[in-house]
Amino acid sequence: MGPEDEDFARFLEALSPDEDEGGRRYISIHKRLVGFFSVRGVSDPEKAADEVIKRAGGRIRGGADVPDVEKYCLGIARNVAREEWRRERREKERFIRFIQGLAHHTAEEVEKIEHVFKPCFEQLEDEDRELLVAYCQIPGGQSHAEHRLLLAERMGKTVRSIRTRVSRLRDKLAACVEERSKSR
Repeated sequence: MGPEDEDFARFLEALSPDEDEGGRRYISIHKRLVGFFSVRGVSDPEKAADEVIKRAGGRIRGGADVPDVEKYCLGIARNVAREEWRRERREKERFIRFIQGLAHHTAEEVEKIEHVFKPCFEQLEDEDRELLVAYCQIPGGQSHAEHRLLLAERMGKTVRSIRTRVSRLRDKLAACVEERSKSR
């Protein structure tokens, strides 16, 4: 049993000495945390909820006195939400700088994008290209979480499965771009 498994076991014990009751309370808390993060516009509420449970379990195993586990988790959730907002803000700022920088690219850089990135993107299956475009084009007024939830519903998939697929596609693109860059 690894440290994370031990943390989770201690977390369940803190919820209730009865295993079944502990499991039910865990599910309830996890759902509440997902709702908490969704309402606050965190782009991946499931992952954030998992992080809260992981942190709470680690602190409980470390000896933290936790009379009310649910309130304790909500306190951790507030911190995790702030961390996610800061991370997402940094990502948006980097993206904005990248877009602004495109206007200052030389013809050589534009040609590199045209001859390196575009062919890699076009090598993807039509369905994969459409998913990447849909995933990255967030309509104004929608949060990342809301957009991705609607996309998942439209596709009949879970947000997690779409995020995993997009991550794999980005890795595939990055590998192709790197390979084509070396050969130029």
